[in-house]
This record gives sequence, C-alpha cells and structure tokens, in this order.
Amino acid sequence: MKRITTILLISTISSFVLLACAGKIVPTCNVRNELVESIIAAKAKELNGQEYCQFRHYQTLFDIDKDGTDDFIVLFTVEGIGGGGNNHYDFMAVFLSGRGWQPITIRTGGRGERDPTGVDFKDGKIILETLVYLPSDALCCPSGKGTLTYELRGDHLELVSEK
Repeated sequence: MKRITTILLISTISSFVLLACAGKIVPTCNVRNELVESIIAAKAKELNGQEYCQFRHYQTLFDIDKDGTDDFIVLFTVEGIGGGGNNHYDFMAVFLSGRGWQPITIRTGGRGERDPTGVDFKDGKIILETLVYLPSDALCCPSGKGTLTYELRGDHLELVSEK
C-alpha cells in the first residue's frame, strides 16, 4: 500500500501540474484552479451552503482509471446547508485523466455521520480513512475510526465496503 501525500494543484494552459508537499497537510484555501473551484462552487450552490475551505485538500493517487496517467482527488466540505447553521457534508471529487479531468463527485460523510481524514489506494480501490461519530460523541467531535472503500466501475464510483 502506498501512502498518499498531500499536494497542491496548479493549472497550466492545458494540463495539470501536481506538486508534492512532503507528506504534510498544508492550507489550501488560497490554491485556485478553475475546474476545481467550479465543481466546489456548483455543489455549494446546489446545497445553498458554502465551502469550508480549511478542510479542502488535494490527494494524488496512482492511475485509478488505468490509462497510464496519474489521477487525483479533491476532498472538500460544504457547510451551512440550506443557508445557515453548522451542518456540513463532506465530498470526494475524483478527477480522472481518461475522462478529460471531468470529476466524479460523491458525498462521503457529514455531521453526525463521519468525516474523511485521509486517502489510500490499494488493489484498485480508493480507501478513505474516516472519523466516525459514536453514540456518545458530541456533534462537533467524532472519535471512532472507520473506512470507506470505493471502486471505479465504468464512469462511477461504487462504495464496496464501509467500516
């Protein structure tokens, strides 16, 4: 299993340049990429919320779609669902080179459920490490550990395991 490192995504004229950041999480609120920004903005608008950019991070992966080019993931959070409050949903957008970098975006958690904290890639599967809300946890602070495992099937991601 290869541990995935946090990266910054910089857009060039027609391609993406991925910049590794030595395995440490860096704030990404000021990193801007038109495609990524448009995907996040559309999801926030759909939910009548706003992105909580301090939780956004980019993850580089192996070649998920097996086309010979590494793909990447953006994890992001939308809060204030419905126009206010502190409810939030977590999302994973998987940008596949074989799809012209058009992402597959899925909801991966939220307040009272689970929050993704890291990504691994093993045996063709995307594995999200998560914090899970236990019955005794306050809604601010999940304390359990869990995983969500996804597999690319055609042009969608399928949840194959939840722990």
